[in-house]
Amino acid sequence: MFDELEKYKNKGHFFFQKGSMLKEVSKDVPNLPGIYYIYRLCRGKIDLVYIGKSGTMLSNGKFKDQLLNKRLNNKQDGILRQKFFEQKLMEEVSDALDIYWYVTFDEENQDIPSYVEGLLLQHYFEIYGRLPEWNKEY
Repeated sequence: MFDELEKYKNKGHFFFQKGSMLKEVSKDVPNLPGIYYIYRLCRGKIDLVYIGKSGTMLSNGKFKDQLLNKRLNNKQDGILRQKFFEQKLMEEVSDALDIYWYVTFDEENQDIPSYVEGLLLQHYFEIYGRLPEWNKEY
């Protein structure tokens, strides 16, 4: 869906399902600046439900501490992501979440995560006329 991401070589994905420990399934995600998106797998249907970023750049060109792994293991809607994902799986009667991540700022690429996140959200909006379900605003 997102051809813009093909240039990023430091990337991957993992599954979160009932009984998963988020810290364990996300252990290979680096603490570098980047973006991530989440697919919900539900009864044979796959929906993109969230597009996010990690790594807010400061005026001095450095990044705040919360990079990909820390961001994915922090909070969403005020609760720990482990609990948030567990609740979403139950509420939405979903089988699993498939979480893709991409490092957008490293020695090879210098794309600010907020910029890439905006491109992806714009692309999604152009197709569907709205933001992904879990993105409350942009």
